[in-house]
Amino acid sequence: MTQQSTLDLGVTFRDNRNQAVHSWYPYVEGFSADYVRQKLIHNEGVAHIYDPFGGSGTVQVVASHAGVNSSYSEINPFMSFVAETKVNAARTARKNQSEFQAAAKQFLKHLQSDSLEHEAKLIDLSPYHEAFPKRDFFEEDHLRTLLAIKDLAYRISDGRVWLRDLLLLATASNAVASSHMTRRADLRRRRANEYVTRVVNVQGFVHSSIMQMVRDISMIPDRAAPMAKLSEDCRDGRHGESNQFDLAITSPPYLNGTNYFRNTKIELWLLDFITAEKELPGLCRKAVTAGINNVSKTRNLEHTYQSVEEVASALDVASPDKRIPLLVRQYFSDMTQVFQAVQHNLKPGGQFIFDIGDSKFYGVHVPTDRLLVQVAERVGFEVVSDEVIARRYSRDRSALHQVEIIFRKG
Repeated sequence: MTQQSTLDLGVTFRDNRNQAVHSWYPYVEGFSADYVRQKLIHNEGVAHIYDPFGGSGTVQVVASHAGVNSSYSEINPFMSFVAETKVNAARTARKNQSEFQAAAKQFLKHLQSDSLEHEAKLIDLSPYHEAFPKRDFFEEDHLRTLLAIKDLAYRISDGRVWLRDLLLLATASNAVASSHMTRRADLRRRRANEYVTRVVNVQGFVHSSIMQMVRDISMIPDRAAPMAKLSEDCRDGRHGESNQFDLAITSPPYLNGTNYFRNTKIELWLLDFITAEKELPGLCRKAVTAGINNVSKTRNLEHTYQSVEEVASALDVASPDKRIPLLVRQYFSDMTQVFQAVQHNLKPGGQFIFDIGDSKFYGVHVPTDRLLVQVAERVGFEVVSDEVIARRYSRDRSALHQVEIIFRKG
């Protein structure tokens, strides 16, 4: 397993925390909006951009504000919701600013009213206990308040989907902050010595988010372009229309064991994308195999490489967890399908900008970037540039790196 270095060269989501719209939902796995802007400037004339791992929508938001159409793929339904809200719902709110501001004012008024406190006391918590049996993620009063605010979002929006989604995102983005949990790469329970001065004010958290949305939406350019979802699984994109996009840019799942669905399980449940925690493995199985939780011992490998097998064979010997060598084999097989799909969708001569890091498990180095170059070349890409952009470290403190590779479709 690997950890990010404290060195920050401007390629992580950390840069987005104070940027309009991008900061609406904190996403540890996201990457920098400034980085994407720079790439768009260097690829002048791009009319349509694609991110096969859309995540929280960094690429799509940057493209939209630059007047560039974008498409994306994303399996996690909550992250797809985040991206859609930050681009399409925000774009609609910008076109209907006075209506949005009036609704936001009404929402904030109810948020601080005595009636909300009364409604919170009447909330039925049985769906939560059925979803997360014996899990005390929240103080009961905080959970009741959060669910009452969710109900308020539906009432205030009154059938206006774009408004509903903005209000729900402001609510969901504060779910973890209102809980006993924290997200430090992985979602986990806060330790006793963490956040010792922390005061939970659910209404206050959501109030701040709404106020930020009001400010940010007023700054969205009039020319903001729409976004479209190409598919849930980017591997499915190879079966549709070809030669659609001028440019693709992504930071794919790293080969590091992160469970991207478990990390958003509270938000997935809160917004009704799942009804129980036990549904998470089903979502994991749909995704590219990048963590041990979506390794399948019964899967046949569609694509194999001698260089990958050499690394996996070393892990067969070194790793006490026999899922790890399977993880490596399945990751590169799945990523072959990703590259095939992107190659299918890019216009001839189109570039694929790719940010990836290597890994280390039980003393065995996995040169992920070098192996993915072989994968890309097999499906018909050529390497334009290959540059180390950040330093990282494994858990044993040995050096790793983060690399930007630019491919071109021949």
